[in-house]
Amino acid sequence: MPVRKRSRASVDVPPDIEVRNPAGSVTVEAVEGATELEVRVEALDAAAAQSLDRVEIDLAETGPDQLGRPVRLRVRAPARHLFGTPRFAVSVRTPAGAAVHAAVASASAELRGRFGRVGVTSASGDAEVERCAQLQLRSASGDARIGTVDGPATIGTASGDLRLTSAGGPVEVRTASGDVEIGTAAGNVSARTASGEVTVGQVAAGSVRLTTVSGDVTVGVAPGLRVWLDLASVSGRMASELADDDSSGAGPAELTVAARTVSGNVRIRRTAPAG
Repeated sequence: MPVRKRSRASVDVPPDIEVRNPAGSVTVEAVEGATELEVRVEALDAAAAQSLDRVEIDLAETGPDQLGRPVRLRVRAPARHLFGTPRFAVSVRTPAGAAVHAAVASASAELRGRFGRVGVTSASGDAEVERCAQLQLRSASGDARIGTVDGPATIGTASGDLRLTSAGGPVEVRTASGDVEIGTAAGNVSARTASGEVTVGQVAAGSVRLTTVSGDVTVGVAPGLRVWLDLASVSGRMASELADDDSSGAGPAELTVAARTVSGNVRIRRTAPAG
């Protein structure tokens, strides 16, 4: 299948990247120490092959600022063709720290490496982000697998599971149907799902507010925290492994846990010290 390529060398400042691809795949790889920005668009079917020249690739400087002359990349694939929806594989290789917004319909989005601000919107497709400074993700149908978000993360899905390994800032999750799993959280966590389990492996401070109609809720509490619990389940069991005096512990940090479920169990546990 035919391919289009563009590149730009001597990119000293993390670029700003936007990719819109209705069908196919979007892959962005951030490489530490790289100084070149490359984009590759491959047609995946006959409709895409006939529409390849309609793919907009805009690679330009946005103008000087205090850090230099940042580079902007815009890739927009056409949504319709006489013979159906064209499918493209869009691949970008960029210096680390780039800001990325990927908009897809029935396409997957994969971001490998370390990024700055990341936004992903998807109608039907899985999303994977390895690491970013902050994240906004919206999906109608598809699973989301997120590695590390150093700052705030806002995630909304209609149907799909979410796995977030580590969050350094506040986390807000809303999903209608799907499990929510957060590994470790350094700040506030708010998660709501109508049908699915909600699990937070370990939270270090702040407040945790978890709500599910049908599904279990599990929260791991870091050692040394003073904990305040507000738990409720209509038809499920509630269990806390914390000691009775945890609310008046000697630790300097406090944690408030509010968990609500209609037909699920609630479990609060103390995690083991690191090391």
